[in-house]
Amino acid sequence: MMCDISVFIRKNGAEEKVLENVDIIEEVAGGGMRLVNIFGEEETISARMILYNNSEKRMVFTPV
Repeated sequence: MMCDISVFIRKNGAEEKVLENVDIIEEVAGGGMRLVNIFGEEETISARMILYNNSEKRMVFTPV
């Protein structure tokens, strides 16, 4: 089970934090990803996952 992870977008070699404490990640129509954290905050990004590191509680996406 994934919980309390931080989601980042990697652009031009730099990582930008999108949302912390992410609890739900789901694909939406058109290839985007919907992120929802434990506080109910949502972000939708047009990206694909390139890294998930459970020990660091982080997930990295790249724009599509």
